[in-house]
Amino acid sequence: MAVTVLLVGNSRLHWGLGTPQNTGPDGPLLQRWDGNCPPWPVQPATMRWAAVGLIPPTLETRLGPWPPPVETRQVPLAHCPPHVGVDRALGAWQAFGCSGGGGVLVVDAGTALTMTAVTANGSFAGGRILPGVALQLEGLHRGTASLPCVVSPWTRARPTLPRNQAQPGLATDTVSAMVDGVIHGLSAAVANTMTALAAAAVIRECWLTGGDAPLLQASIGTQVAAGQRAAREVTLRCDPDLVLKGLLRVQAGAEGDRA
Repeated sequence: MAVTVLLVGNSRLHWGLGTPQNTGPDGPLLQRWDGNCPPWPVQPATMRWAAVGLIPPTLETRLGPWPPPVETRQVPLAHCPPHVGVDRALGAWQAFGCSGGGGVLVVDAGTALTMTAVTANGSFAGGRILPGVALQLEGLHRGTASLPCVVSPWTRARPTLPRNQAQPGLATDTVSAMVDGVIHGLSAAVANTMTALAAAAVIRECWLTGGDAPLLQASIGTQVAAGQRAAREVTLRCDPDLVLKGLLRVQAGAEGDRA
């Protein structure tokens, strides 16, 4: 039976419709929707959901009573502290379950960009949190007198990659320079983390997820290819729906194995 899953993010709602059979590395969700209400009928009694942001006050009224949300303590990711965001726990657990063996690094490129490492035995190994693409671009606009607004905080429209370049990696107009600078900086942070973890033999795969994952994927790949051999041997994978697939897999209402 198809199940509706919902992740209440920091800036938007992410809906999915699928079954546990749709949660493999190559299995797409049956349907996907970002917005207040999806175009398919939602049965709140069987819905699985988790939240890292605020729930719009009208949403629960429209859908009826909801079941309790999935919390970090219910995700069977060993040694994961309860204060870690449930989205990070779900994404890390899902990626490890789909990996080909060995540790993984999960990069969730949303409003914030989070990096979460999992060891080869499936244990949480810490991570990093940075402002995401939109937050950095908004910060440049709000914190300066003349830099333009590239991403609307209300629409969260995704920026396009820079087009006007005089030299490789150097933009010739302000907007392209802002976007390229943010993407290059975030990609470098990810590539450096991959290099350190790969050199220590902690990870074999890096999974990208979140709305900005496709935007960063090529840049991360380029920086890794130009870096140390250890990072070049890490398999780079992209699945924008990693967290929603984790929600489909997790046993709702059950305590995770925290051993």
